[in-house]
Amino acid sequence: MASIDFDDVLVHIGERGRYQTIMYYLLCIPATIPAAFLAFTQVFVSAAPDHWCRVPQLDALGLAPELQRPLAIPQARAPDGRPAGFEKCQVYDVNFTELLGGAGWAAGGAPQQLPPLPPANSSWAAVPCAYGWNYDNRDYDVTLVTKFNLVCDDGWWPSTSTTFFYVGSLFGNVLFGWIADKWGRRFSFFLMIFIEVPLSIMTAFSPNYVVYTVFRTINGLFFPAIYQIPFILALELMGPRYRTFAGMVICMFFALGMSLLALLGYLLRNWFTLSLATSVPFVLLFSYYWIIPESPRWLLSKNRIDEAEEIVQTMARVNGKKIPKNFLRTMEVESKKKMINGDHCSDKNISATPMDILRHPNIRKKFFILAFDWIANAVVYNGLSYNTTNLGVSDYLAFFIGGAVEIPSYIITWYAMDRWGRRWVLCLTMLLGGIACVSCMFVPEHPVWVTVSLAMIGKFGIAASFAVFYVFVGELLPTVIRSQAMGIASFIAGIGLLGFPYIVYLAVYNRVLPLIIMGTLSVAGAIASIFLPETLNIHLPQTLEEGEAFGVDFKLLSCPTRQRSRQHSAVDYIPAHKMANGMIDTAESESSESHQDLPNPRFV
Repeated sequence: MASIDFDDVLVHIGERGRYQTIMYYLLCIPATIPAAFLAFTQVFVSAAPDHWCRVPQLDALGLAPELQRPLAIPQARAPDGRPAGFEKCQVYDVNFTELLGGAGWAAGGAPQQLPPLPPANSSWAAVPCAYGWNYDNRDYDVTLVTKFNLVCDDGWWPSTSTTFFYVGSLFGNVLFGWIADKWGRRFSFFLMIFIEVPLSIMTAFSPNYVVYTVFRTINGLFFPAIYQIPFILALELMGPRYRTFAGMVICMFFALGMSLLALLGYLLRNWFTLSLATSVPFVLLFSYYWIIPESPRWLLSKNRIDEAEEIVQTMARVNGKKIPKNFLRTMEVESKKKMINGDHCSDKNISATPMDILRHPNIRKKFFILAFDWIANAVVYNGLSYNTTNLGVSDYLAFFIGGAVEIPSYIITWYAMDRWGRRWVLCLTMLLGGIACVSCMFVPEHPVWVTVSLAMIGKFGIAASFAVFYVFVGELLPTVIRSQAMGIASFIAGIGLLGFPYIVYLAVYNRVLPLIIMGTLSVAGAIASIFLPETLNIHLPQTLEEGEAFGVDFKLLSCPTRQRSRQHSAVDYIPAHKMANGMIDTAESESSESHQDLPNPRFV
């Protein structure tokens, strides 16, 4: 590994010049829009519109679907016994040809010449659907659910497909993180693009839902790595002062990508065209092969100084800075002289293992609280995103609003956490989201906009809490164990995340039940977060001894009061709220450790 700190290089060529700005916004595109489409397109592709049993006898008589339903479908009942619309999976066991024929109805009769329909009789026996279903086409022309009739007894398929997608992401996250560290960020990025884009296009041609689920599982291998690796590549080109900006802006881009997905779904209305629209355009990303460089920070970590020199010279030229030839070689010589003279020391070589998390009681307590909060944030965030189809309003509108409310949540959080600390902002945002969701059980079902508004407040709160949480988790853990502990915690959260599709599926029994479960989980996470020490304005722990001592005697109701410096970031920000499985990059963490001795590190 070269002895050059790339942050020192950036002092000479610009921490965020024209070159970094161009690369950052170019990399924001694959890190946000394809990633958002990949994660959430199934919300619309596998949507289950309102449905009821098909009755061929009534079809033969030419009876319109809106007239068939009151006659042939039993009334559904809420748990309190009140009417709750029509049953979705049952039909009256009646010979409707005989019933309507005796009432003067006949096939082919003019509607204005036919007598009124006889009323349905609640005493009639009800049986499961035997001839398929009719579907409400107000929001969708065709989805995979309507194409393959994945309702009633087969209604578990979409939830299972979503679960397998996240199973794929668990393993893909580890795989591509390893590839990015071993063979480079650029190689890992293009390997993903060249496989994921064609595979997403192939998914649109799935002949059945089993094949679709297989494709989605393989596609899961690329999420969240397709979000994080381009971001890491962009982040490694910037100086510490601008990582806060980079982290928050990319969160906003992702939220805009979600809103764009809702708009495309509304305009296209067909799962096949939506699948193509959210995959084919990204063939243009292949052109990045001639634009995006390797991370010079990673090249230096591999002692590939000459390759890094070419990129650094280009950065300096585009940024309008002048540096001599062989600039990095000169810096390497100077750095080695300092090390020989004893001017350079580091705690980075102190080894630690995951077992050290369990050996130290205070570190262990903080780790388990953080792991639980990670599960809560991941399940509630993703659950609320997928649950928009169960809110009783247009799926597209609810999903669009759900993406849009994230933008102000990041702005407010950005402001609040630097002034009132991480612990209380995390607690209050999780509490806000949780109480809003739980409150849905206390409001009437109609008007539905009351429930929708509370769900959107819940989404606002949980998006804000995740932005705070990922900063908090990095600050609480000591340097020597940070990457390993975060990797383990994120993997645990990823396992917990596998259950959220089935929480969302509970809406078939009660529309607000998923909101109640997710709200309770968020409130529990808020309460747990109170038992973590504040990190604002605090020197961050580096060794295991410092980590064990950090926060032992903190006061439960304490608040940060000291003013803070705004010079540097302590740890690079890698947003995780799009997926539980955060890919922790060791080289990037190491590159920022030199700033941890500052009293007022800044995180986002």
